[in-house]
Amino acid sequence: MPFLGTIVNCLTVLGGSLLGILLSRVFSKYHRLASVPDAAMKAISVFVIFIGAKGAMSSDKELVILLSLVIGTVIGTIINIDSLLERFGSFMERKFVRAKPQLTGHEELDGPRQQKSISKGFISTTLTCCVGALSIMGALNSGLEGDHRLLFTKAVLDFITAIVFASAFGGIGAMLSIVPIFLYQGAIELGAMALKDLLYASINEISATGSIIVIALGLNMVGATKIKIANMLPAIFLPIIFCLFM
Repeated sequence: MPFLGTIVNCLTVLGGSLLGILLSRVFSKYHRLASVPDAAMKAISVFVIFIGAKGAMSSDKELVILLSLVIGTVIGTIINIDSLLERFGSFMERKFVRAKPQLTGHEELDGPRQQKSISKGFISTTLTCCVGALSIMGALNSGLEGDHRLLFTKAVLDFITAIVFASAFGGIGAMLSIVPIFLYQGAIELGAMALKDLLYASINEISATGSIIVIALGLNMVGATKIKIANMLPAIFLPIIFCLFM
């Protein structure tokens, strides 16, 4: 069944977001549990770095990866993808906060853990769930071979991620992320179906480039860097072109 892995992935993010909302009520009642979401997020951050480091070794074409990262980041910076995502998230935040304030989360948590933000929840969940070897390779495998196992594995990780981000930033932003997740992975799967012969030659380089971006994302999550990850996203697709000539 086409898109089965992506659909399951979106459902787990939705379920994780709803569970995160419920858990935030528990955290608000017991002060000693208030730091649990942040601690869990740090643990996931370290795991994200591990996944990125593991996937970055999938190719020995260092020049292809380097050119993809540099040129892709330049393209993303010119377009300013990071700002576009921020503006979209802020627009959704204003819309929901003004029209439906009861959906913004549990305000009693805002004091000790900073104000909840639909924008932060949306961007953090979207980037964490979209950028990386599992997202790309899972969608590619689904499109090329009809094998959804990688996306099922990713769905489990995204379920945990959604719980953490929903409890930390509020559930609306995390739930909204299912739209770009479905569009992103669905587009990769459709592209894989249409370009089977071409993609087989660059799968390892696509995975390695995406994995390096995952490392950067993990470093951002632990607070070590402030890299604009979204501006690096075009780099993931450039190996398809460079592998034709290198």
